[in-house]
Amino acid sequence: MSADPLSIVEAFFAARDAFDFERARAFLADQGFSFRSPIAEFDCADHFIQYNAHASGIIQSVQIRKVFVDGPDVCHFLTYRIQISEKLSVDAVQWTHVERGRILRIEALFDASVYREFFTGPVIV
Repeated sequence: MSADPLSIVEAFFAARDAFDFERARAFLADQGFSFRSPIAEFDCADHFIQYNAHASGIIQSVQIRKVFVDGPDVCHFLTYRIQISEKLSVDAVQWTHVERGRILRIEALFDASVYREFFTGPVIV
């Protein structure tokens, strides 16, 4: 596998989408990892993976619409097809920073209003 940032992020996506969370975890930094989104924050890769495993049931598909790479930074424009009580499409942007062959930081931006109807407050771990 190539160690360039795009290949690492796409391999992480592939593992996540295959529900292979052990393999997905291998792409995340052991020290200094952080994830931020409108509904969750994690400073521990293991907790982030546990959350992904728990939340994966609502995701039906992910469409990558556009990708930009700038050195160690990879930015994806995505559409998540999810089902909570009804099927929805959620547009999102994910900015991923890779260092030394591992994902160090992920920041996701999206309209979280539909999630706030079902969950109280952000998840911060």
